[in-house]
Amino acid sequence: MNRFKLKDHLQGDMQIWVITIFLSLFGIAAVYSSISALVYRTSATPEIVIFKHAFFVAIGFFVTYFVHRFDFINLAPLAKILLWLTPLILIYTLSSGREVGGAKRWISVFGWTFQTSDLVRLVLITNLSAMLARKQNTLDNFKHLWPIIIWCGVLCGLLAISSFSTSVILGLTCLMIMIIGRIPRKYILWLTGSVFMGLILAFGAGWISKVVFDKDFGRTQTVIDRVEAFTNSDLDSNGLIGGAVGSNSIQQDQALAAVARGGLFGVGPGRSAIKHGMAESYSDFIYAIIIEEYGLMGGIFILGLYLWLLARGFKNIENTTHAFGGLLSIGLTLSIVFQALTHMFINVGLGPVTGQTLPLISKGGTSILFTSIALGIVLSVSKNHEAKAANKLR
Repeated sequence: MNRFKLKDHLQGDMQIWVITIFLSLFGIAAVYSSISALVYRTSATPEIVIFKHAFFVAIGFFVTYFVHRFDFINLAPLAKILLWLTPLILIYTLSSGREVGGAKRWISVFGWTFQTSDLVRLVLITNLSAMLARKQNTLDNFKHLWPIIIWCGVLCGLLAISSFSTSVILGLTCLMIMIIGRIPRKYILWLTGSVFMGLILAFGAGWISKVVFDKDFGRTQTVIDRVEAFTNSDLDSNGLIGGAVGSNSIQQDQALAAVARGGLFGVGPGRSAIKHGMAESYSDFIYAIIIEEYGLMGGIFILGLYLWLLARGFKNIENTTHAFGGLLSIGLTLSIVFQALTHMFINVGLGPVTGQTLPLISKGGTSILFTSIALGIVLSVSKNHEAKAANKLR
């Protein structure tokens, strides 16, 4: 009888599997501890809310498993088709999408509601990695690079209208991929200029829509208000910035109180006092609740898991002999870690509120699923390398 071996089924980088499991399990505990405000608002029981979250975590794990079984090489043709659809998807989201928190970021397909920025990140990073891999011998020729630069600028610009912070994260990720992909410095500047131009056009479109047509199109004023509230705390504390921006700033003050209350070792799991009055304690500000309950040591532990994941992403570049695989692995890893760091910085008062969740930990079904797909692709890259290494030893 053949013995069951876990390594035969969970292939690829086992350390990434361990990180994924740790983050997912910790996320279930953190969400369960922080949903009191949500339960109060919706009249749902804590058991129903946490069961739903745990269900998405389980689905996400199986998604990671199935994706990592496929050869990542086959993703390039599919991503190329989706690349031409993403501008249309973003425009549809801006015009007819579902509004949450004052921004149209969600669309519904056959009853499944998801945030389109998650899809755009996967598609652009995959295409950018594939383009750079194909052009490794012609990187000095600008005519081979301008499509990459234009696509980055267009998609980041469109994304900025509904989610400025996500656009910045994606732009930084693309910049890092191009640096790692050995793009000449002068073309890196072209990319930076393209992304900035896209952001300027996005803000211009939002301003024209508001001033000329008296219609909110995008988040131009909201982004400006949030930055102003962050840089001038007296302005918000006096109540001069209202609406969603004022509410978010109040939550950030509560997050800072939670961090201060946590101290070095925290007040203990489930004993947070701040969570009861914080509307987004289970998503946008869950890291602050983690620090309150588990202390600075718990916060460092979570930070360490994401940095460990980043280190494994860079390790895949060293191990793989396929340029596409290496760039794809580090690109997706950077996207996840940049999002996590942005969330953490906001929670400890180092940046304006942007609505970024903590990957695999914050409550949110579609976010977990898209993060699981990204991790499955990274594991597929590492699995491919291990298979080739094993063949060489035979």
